[in-house]
Amino acid sequence: MNIVGCLQRIGIALVGVLSERVLDWLATGIGSACCAVLTTKRAYIETNIRHIFHDAPLAVQEQRRLVKRTFVFFARAMVDFFRLGSITRTRFDVECRGFSNLTRVLNDKRGCILITAHIGNWDYAGAYLAAFGIPMSALVEVTEPEMFELYTRHREQTGMRTFPLERAGHAFLHAIKSNRVLAVLADRDIMGSGIVVDFFDAKRKIPRGLGEIVIKKQIPVIFAYMVFHPDPGKHRYLGVIEEPKIFTGNVEDFHGWLVRKLEYLLRMYPDQWFVFHPEWIEQGVST
Repeated sequence: MNIVGCLQRIGIALVGVLSERVLDWLATGIGSACCAVLTTKRAYIETNIRHIFHDAPLAVQEQRRLVKRTFVFFARAMVDFFRLGSITRTRFDVECRGFSNLTRVLNDKRGCILITAHIGNWDYAGAYLAAFGIPMSALVEVTEPEMFELYTRHREQTGMRTFPLERAGHAFLHAIKSNRVLAVLADRDIMGSGIVVDFFDAKRKIPRGLGEIVIKKQIPVIFAYMVFHPDPGKHRYLGVIEEPKIFTGNVEDFHGWLVRKLEYLLRMYPDQWFVFHPEWIEQGVST
């Protein structure tokens, strides 16, 4: 097993014996250390922050603070991901706004596409919804085989069903026929065949085919996210589930809606966007 796999298994073991407070303390230290040591990853986050605030550049000190917080939040999110295999319904610590939007749309028996981003804790969100009776499926990235097996087993213990991105078409049809909610992270072009869109002051790629299928099949679409609560004295997480929307226009309308939603969300929570990859397109060159 590689070192990353070993660390993942150690993390899963530790969450069973250490308190949440101790785990958060460890996560803060690990995240801060990673920010200091992983210079390439840190540069990617710095680039993300610069694009998000392109129209109102941040002071250097504030930018550094947001970059460091991104690493710390990511470490804390991973701790909560490790906890999912053993967490019970009563132990989810979430303020959820708009839960009835999901139950209402499922009453129509047409399935639903839940669109979110690599922000906050999408795995925790899926597990939370599954624990409270929402039939959840998710499209997931295929990683190194051993890690993919570990992640799949850990996710499906929570009640979610996962589909690799290569089987996206089957996942959409399954959601429609089985009246399930299919979660799609739409802020990255993981397959490498995406559509180029204007994004903040540059360009990025979003998944190809998503707009076409929701329009062709008239599948209800809901934009949702779960982030670390801006007021941690209330709950650990804040979940927001917007009202369902059905697209009847052209695919450009869908893309425009999606970009507006993503830009607003990232501007609200720039230090919880966990994209540690060079995916910006500037003057025809990926950076």
